[in-house]
Amino acid sequence: MGSWVARARRAGAGGTLGELEREELVRLRRESVENRKRIKEVEVERDVFKRAMALWVK
Repeated sequence: MGSWVARARRAGAGGTLGELEREELVRLRRESVENRKRIKEVEVERDVFKRAMALWVK
């Protein structure tokens, strides 16, 4: 196998994460949740703005 996965396995980088990788994964997952929440908020704000513009134009 010439893939990076095969090379990593041969190098001994099995399936375990080190403590730093685990901490980063937790941080990234937390950021992802926060980003999804913020995206939902912005979508709601956008929809409200669209409705307000539609009423204002009439």
